[in-house]
Amino acid sequence: MARKVKGSKQYRMKVVPHRPIHGVFSALGVSLLVLSTSAGAFFAGQYQLSKSLDEKTRAHARVLDEVDRLRAENEALRVRATTAEQSVAIGEQASESVRAELVAKDNQIAELRQEISFYRGIMAPSEGSDGVSIGRFSISESGDRRYQFKLLVQQSAARHQLVTGAVRFTIVGQSGGEARRYALADLSPQVESESIPLRFKYFQNIEGELQLPEGFVPEGVELSLKSSKRKGFSIDQRYGWLVQQS
Repeated sequence: MARKVKGSKQYRMKVVPHRPIHGVFSALGVSLLVLSTSAGAFFAGQYQLSKSLDEKTRAHARVLDEVDRLRAENEALRVRATTAEQSVAIGEQASESVRAELVAKDNQIAELRQEISFYRGIMAPSEGSDGVSIGRFSISESGDRRYQFKLLVQQSAARHQLVTGAVRFTIVGQSGGEARRYALADLSPQVESESIPLRFKYFQNIEGELQLPEGFVPEGVELSLKSSKRKGFSIDQRYGWLVQQS
C-alpha cells in the first residue's frame, strides 16, 4: 500500500498514446500550398508566353501583309515604268520618223527650187553678168567631218559664147574663238589650186569632197566667180553653212 506523505499534493498520472497524424496533415498542407503556388506561377507564365506568342504572330502576319502590299505596289510601279518607257520610245521613234520625213521634204523642195533657178537662169539671163549665174550650190554631210559639195554654174540659153573664167571657194568660220578662212584647195584633195577653172557653153558642174579641221566651226561659204575677159562677169555670193541630209 502506498504510503502518503503528509503535506504534499498528489498528482494523477495518465498514459496517452502517440498519434503523429497531425504532423502529416501539416506537411501535406504545406506541400499542397507549394504545388498550388507553383502551378499558378506555371500557368501564369504559360498564359503570358502564349499571349506574347500571339502578339508576335499577329505582328509577323502584319509584316507579311505589308510585304505583300509593297510587292504589289512595286509590281504596279514596274508595269507603269515599263509602259512609260515604251511610250517614250514610241514617241521618240515617231518624232524621228516625222523629223526624217520633214528633212526629206525640205531636201525635195530645195532641189525643186534649184531646178527652177537653173532653168530660169538659162531661159532668163541676169542683167550685168553676161547671162552667167550660180544655178545650184549645196553641201551634204558624208561623215567624220567630211562633206560633199556641189556647184552648178550656168549661162543663159540665149547666149552661145564660150564662158571662161575661174571660181574661188572659201569656207569661213571660227577656230579657238578666232575667225578662220580656208580655201577649198586646203580642205579637198580633189582641188589643186585656189581658183577652179571655168569653161563651158551652157553649164558646168563642180563637185567633190572636203574635210574640216578639228576644232573648226564652219559658218558659211563664199563663192567668187570671175570672167577671164576684161569686161566679163563678176559674181560674189555668200551662203550659210546649211548642210543637207545625204
